[in-house]
Amino acid sequence: MGGYFPGPLGFAAFVGVKFSGYALAGIALKKLQPTISAGAAKIAATRTGLGILLGPPMTLLGGVLIGFFLTRSDSAATSYGGYVLLFLVRILVWALVIHIFTKRTELARSSLWTLAVLGAVWSCMLDWPGFKLAMIAPGQIPVC
Repeated sequence: MGGYFPGPLGFAAFVGVKFSGYALAGIALKKLQPTISAGAAKIAATRTGLGILLGPPMTLLGGVLIGFFLTRSDSAATSYGGYVLLFLVRILVWALVIHIFTKRTELARSSLWTLAVLGAVWSCMLDWPGFKLAMIAPGQIPVC
């Protein structure tokens, strides 16, 4: 069964959607934590960079872990399990980003984790437009 993988323009579209969304998240974070001196673009670049750096290996690791615990007959559970694992990783990545930019302030742990969960939800919401744009961008790579 063949399909297509987004090419360079699709990747750029996906990253562009994510960066723009993370810049909005950076603005919101700065409003919630006014002591953050970094700009929203720096926050967005950090989060996007971590996503590009950690995304592929975490996806592969998640696939291996899910394949280890579930059988092929659990295809729906595998899909949901993969997205739950991705959501948990995103919480951790957002917690790291928030920690980086608030380390000179006194942010309560509960606030850090609440903001990290909200960031992870936002990351998940950005997947749909990013994925849709990536799939319609020219230069797709056929997969057989």
